[in-house]
Amino acid sequence: MFFASVLYLLFGGNIVAQSYELVTVTGVYSGNETDDTLFKANSTTIPSLAYIRAQRIAGPQDGVFTQSGDNIRYTAISKITGIPGNLSKIRFSFLQSDKRSLIPPNNFRFVINDIDGPNNEALATNCSANVRFVGTANPTNLKIDNTPPDLNAVGTVDENEGATSRVMFEFKSISIVEFDNYANDGYLKDFDLDDDYPIATPLFVECLTNFMDHIDIENQEYQKIDFSMEFKTIDGKLIINTNPIYFDRDEYNIREDAVIELEKVLKIMNKYPEIIIELQSHTDSRASDAYNIELSENRAKASVDWIINKGIDPTRITGKGFGETQLVNKCSNGVKCSEAEHQLNRRTEFIVLNPEVLKQ
Repeated sequence: MFFASVLYLLFGGNIVAQSYELVTVTGVYSGNETDDTLFKANSTTIPSLAYIRAQRIAGPQDGVFTQSGDNIRYTAISKITGIPGNLSKIRFSFLQSDKRSLIPPNNFRFVINDIDGPNNEALATNCSANVRFVGTANPTNLKIDNTPPDLNAVGTVDENEGATSRVMFEFKSISIVEFDNYANDGYLKDFDLDDDYPIATPLFVECLTNFMDHIDIENQEYQKIDFSMEFKTIDGKLIINTNPIYFDRDEYNIREDAVIELEKVLKIMNKYPEIIIELQSHTDSRASDAYNIELSENRAKASVDWIINKGIDPTRITGKGFGETQLVNKCSNGVKCSEAEHQLNRRTEFIVLNPEVLKQ
């Protein structure tokens, strides 16, 4: 969800930059000029890193990846002009030499050059995705919104290769990064991981934490706002605020990227020992209805078993498979879709069945 108003919390000197790993993109292995590209990469401090997979994982708009020097370039293909309609969601996965296994979690800094505006370009990431801060130049031509669930950087003026429209996103302990990319047709962003685009005098912005005092600078008005990042509401259901767990086609084993999300669920269940969770698992539309129901039941059971094996009382968690009955996009039977679009339907979500206990 894009923000309605912008809150500035720009400050310098209060965040000491953590160590982050430098990564160099050395070539394209497969999928050049598509929305699912495998780049060759290396890092002197991460021996296991061999590839970065760049994907457009959701729309409504599209885009393609190419190499630009030692950076990854994403060029928007958008039928709609202006924020928020020109959105495409993209993901970077840091992989080992088998092109599939994630590397162990590490610290990374993405620097993105030339976020133009007004109402042309923006970049956002979820506050719960281990983002440490956003940095931008002082002075800057970007607007920053740090109100959860997202940390946003938005262009305000047209600028060609200028430092004041440059932004860095720094992450800790991750092996997958996702961004909401807002851009008009033909607009490009270069994602740099080896500090090609330094910011000489950066200002740093963190996501707001729970229950922050919001200050209206113009009117000097104060109000208490709940910025809880632990839960979200979708269609009237209270859901643990994680990324959905995804599965490979025809599989129900827990992937390494799924463990990251399951650990978030485990943390929430330990923090709130009275909540009861239902895992709802889904498939894409390929294969028969009966097969997909059975597959989704197996996926739900695999996720439930993982959490129970970590010490959660089995009476607090159940699983249910919905097969292909609740698709999140157009990819129903007979509709031609990309693998990335089908992937969005192979998911597990975490529903709180007794939200009233959180209000006590």
